[in-house]
Amino acid sequence: MTEVVWHRTEHGHVGETAVALGVFDGVHIGHQTLIRDAVEAAHDEGLSCCVVTFDRDPDQVVTPRRAAPQLTTLEDKLALIAELGPDVVLVVPFDSTLAAVSPESFIDDVLMRMLTPRIVIVGEDFRFGARAAGDVSTLRACGVRDGFEVIAHELVMRDGAPVTSTRIRGLVAAGDVASAAALLGRPHRLSGVVVGGRSRGRRLGAPTANLSFDDRMALPGPGVYAARVRHGTDAYRAAVSIGLPPTFTDATSRFEAHLLDFDGDLYGAALVVEFIERIGEHRRYASEDQLALAISDFVAQVRRHVGL
Repeated sequence: MTEVVWHRTEHGHVGETAVALGVFDGVHIGHQTLIRDAVEAAHDEGLSCCVVTFDRDPDQVVTPRRAAPQLTTLEDKLALIAELGPDVVLVVPFDSTLAAVSPESFIDDVLMRMLTPRIVIVGEDFRFGARAAGDVSTLRACGVRDGFEVIAHELVMRDGAPVTSTRIRGLVAAGDVASAAALLGRPHRLSGVVVGGRSRGRRLGAPTANLSFDDRMALPGPGVYAARVRHGTDAYRAAVSIGLPPTFTDATSRFEAHLLDFDGDLYGAALVVEFIERIGEHRRYASEDQLALAISDFVAQVRRHVGL
């Protein structure tokens, strides 16, 4: 079982390790390959495997106004990393003090304080230290000083381009959640809490759960999506509307999910929405009858696209 350790708040020393180091937002197929290689290297060399990551995207501290929307919450990221089999995940709180240290001090403070790294694996585009001044060559110089080997992992390629969190965020923003899922290795998902709405969907024969979510997360572009919604241990097919529907000019909810074959009260419930396919655009309908017909068509598409 993978142990999660918080840097500077936990006592003890992790010991000799093969380290996978990175932000790992999304834990996409490139991250997965890198972490699995670290697990394998640790096994081959008789070491523990430690994944070192941060409690937030460093850009949220360094350039908060330009910070990218996130593909995973910290909780989700840690769970996805744990599934890959490392012995330890070391979570480093990223703050303004850490953002200001030199690359060499970054290695001293982040790696050497709680680990004895023997192998450090990073993506070939890894940057670290104040103003992102450190790169793989800087890390290798630190390895010579501190006694660890550095392996620069080539970026995984798909369709002629590298798999990166930035690329996946662009696909999500464009509504291409199917392509995003191919690069993530699973559907893009968001967690939210059901809040009160205007009950228009119930009047149209398709009651919806209005979700409130963390606005730092990567939200798919406006449209209608076939999705899978998880409520505890139960899963439901769902038609999800993102954006303000133009038919109702006074609408305020940006995120509504109609769960197929569900009958009950979800107010206050925590839901996880997994996006499978974008199935339509928002448009203005001349009447509620026309809108109800469109909803019926979306529901039929959801049944075709989404398995349980």
